[in-house]
Amino acid sequence: MDVIYSRISDHSAVLFTLAVLLAAAAAALLISKTSDAKRPPIVSSWIPWWGSQWAVERDPDGFFEDAARRYGGVFGVKAAGTTLFYVSDVSLINQIYKQPKVYTISLVQRSWGKNCFSWTDDVLLKSTVLRDELLPSDHRNIAPKNIGPLLRGFASNISRAVREYVPPTSGAPASVSLEELVLHLAHAATSRTWYGSSFPLSPSFLRDWKEFDEGVGKVALMYPLWMCRGFVAARARVRQVFWEWVNNGQSHEDACKLVRDREEIVRNAGFGEHDLGVGVMTPYWPLMANVPWASLWLLVLQLQRPEGLERIVEELNVAGEAWSAAHPEFQGPYTDHLADFFQSQPETPLLNSTISEVLRFTSDSYSMRGVLEDTVLGGYTIRKGDTLVCMTRRVHRDEREFERAGEFVPERFLGGKEGDYNYLPFGGGVSMCSGRFFANYHIKIFLATLLGTFTLEVDEEKSTPVVQSGVNRGFGLRRPRGETYVRVRRK
Repeated sequence: MDVIYSRISDHSAVLFTLAVLLAAAAAALLISKTSDAKRPPIVSSWIPWWGSQWAVERDPDGFFEDAARRYGGVFGVKAAGTTLFYVSDVSLINQIYKQPKVYTISLVQRSWGKNCFSWTDDVLLKSTVLRDELLPSDHRNIAPKNIGPLLRGFASNISRAVREYVPPTSGAPASVSLEELVLHLAHAATSRTWYGSSFPLSPSFLRDWKEFDEGVGKVALMYPLWMCRGFVAARARVRQVFWEWVNNGQSHEDACKLVRDREEIVRNAGFGEHDLGVGVMTPYWPLMANVPWASLWLLVLQLQRPEGLERIVEELNVAGEAWSAAHPEFQGPYTDHLADFFQSQPETPLLNSTISEVLRFTSDSYSMRGVLEDTVLGGYTIRKGDTLVCMTRRVHRDEREFERAGEFVPERFLGGKEGDYNYLPFGGGVSMCSGRFFANYHIKIFLATLLGTFTLEVDEEKSTPVVQSGVNRGFGLRRPRGETYVRVRRK
């Protein structure tokens, strides 16, 4: 028996020795590989799988400022089961923009299309229609040389929405939420411009749209769908509204060309009814998810300042009178011709500068890129399949790039054109937002119509301090936390 135990002991010793040697070899290989391929540091977190999610949601600006200070221009963040690599250095961001064959948005768009908007694999994987027909059609329709009819349609519809709006009164004018006022008018005008008079803009649609819109950013950052059940349900209800509209049996001739072309392309491709609903829904999101919020932020931030909105209104009036005098072929006040007025590039330097500053101050656009091949960025190895997040907000808040970067300074861009290198609210490179021209005109037409019709007086008793929340982090403009109430008086 002792012999048997001795042999077992000797055998165990051999196995143990082999295990130690293999472990040592593996460790040496890992050390060698690590030295040859230095990976970006990962922000430390003690919570398995969930990672830094709570810390990011609690204070995204503070979290990423601290991470950039500790780890430099490239670092990884584990959150909700996913690791994304964030790039906060402006020179590295521009390096990414200049190499679309290495860092591509197409991989990320495919993920967004499926998870955010629910395109099926028939569209995303089995067909090239989205890439070869649908997106090029959108780009043509919103190119600067083609957007005249779209702008005139919006100008007409926002004028109608403002004209039909009845401010609440109870003796003296009662105050209303400025956010609710702006979103009400923007939805009324934009839905009619995009989809025509038959689109069913109802209170239930607006509630569902709000829940859908507030969830897009999380899902786009790879938050698991099973944790976003409210978002998924709201998205389905929103999609159903668009599907019912496109199949309502009515003529859609008063819908804009972009939407009509989309409907035709999706139908001709033979996609299912689900994708038909998605196809007519998706162009509404990028506009309504950001442009009305820019108008709202401009109003809120200016109303917090001593001069309020007076200087902008005065500038518009002076520019409008000069334009009317120079264009006698347009009958009536310039506010009846806002699309032509703004396309003529009138002298409105303060308005232009203020809009640019609002976008710098409140935007939080993650230009996400999928990596197509192993490469080196900022001294770190970035591997094929990694996802990079270009943090334009960190650039906009960097004192090395903008003096008094943490303040809202309306006059900041009075000196001239915004820089292409460090001014990035629409992203950069070949994938820069193609709708930026229409968005800029949309903001101007909306504000000129509103401020030319109403005076807005802040109700100090009902209003609460307004700051930027973390909602919509990474996908356009941050949402406000707090509320500004205004008394609305028709001029």
